[in-house]
Amino acid sequence: MEHTLNEEDLYIALSDLFVDNEVDYNHIASVVKLFPTSYVEHALFNYVAPYCYHNMLTPVPSVCYFFDENELLSAIDNIKKKENRPISKIKIRILAFYLKFRFKDEWQKIKSLL
Repeated sequence: MEHTLNEEDLYIALSDLFVDNEVDYNHIASVVKLFPTSYVEHALFNYVAPYCYHNMLTPVPSVCYFFDENELLSAIDNIKKKENRPISKIKIRILAFYLKFRFKDEWQKIKSLL
């Protein structure tokens, strides 16, 4: 029986961008290519990066190899629940704008592999 990829697999693959280790862009691209590019960009900057980006900005990152899948998916569920509240929506958009600027090189590298 073949495993079909879903949103959760996408989030987990995208979280690999934020680990303190060599990033496997080819693996991320192999998952990302199965989804529309605009959806992947939205998922990256609105759901995954808001939870994971702190790891890249600290002098000694706490996550070296992978994020805990349950914690990641739970955090993304919380973000999704908040995104319909007016104030939270504004905060999410501002943070997404910053994250697009901060991680544009990583996003471009993934897009170039698609």
